[in-house]
Amino acid sequence: MRRRLIDAAREFNAGRYFEAHEALEEGLDDVPGELWELFIGLIQIAVGYHKISQGLASGATRMLALGLEKVEPFPADAADLDLAGLRERARRDLERLRSGRLDTAELERRPPRLRPLGRR
Repeated sequence: MRRRLIDAAREFNAGRYFEAHEALEEGLDDVPGELWELFIGLIQIAVGYHKISQGLASGATRMLALGLEKVEPFPADAADLDLAGLRERARRDLERLRSGRLDTAELERRPPRLRPLGRR
């Protein structure tokens, strides 16, 4: 599971959100039940950012909202990820999407990050 998270983070952090979602989906068989909703939420967030990159604001808004709803209940460091940082950024981008103020050029310059924390 850790390897999948690192692979997904590498893709996500390179702006390859579709590939990040695929890496997470491929690892779903290894996800313990208590983290299932977290992984589904991460997949949805990755898809949301992919939709932003395609100019599909409506779909992006929906997927980011669904993903955030799923990851909200988890601790800030769930699955040894900086979940707090990702949630904060996704919330901000979702708000900007909803208000029509999301600057995609700025998003490309300062993309969101999926950061694994140190091994425990």
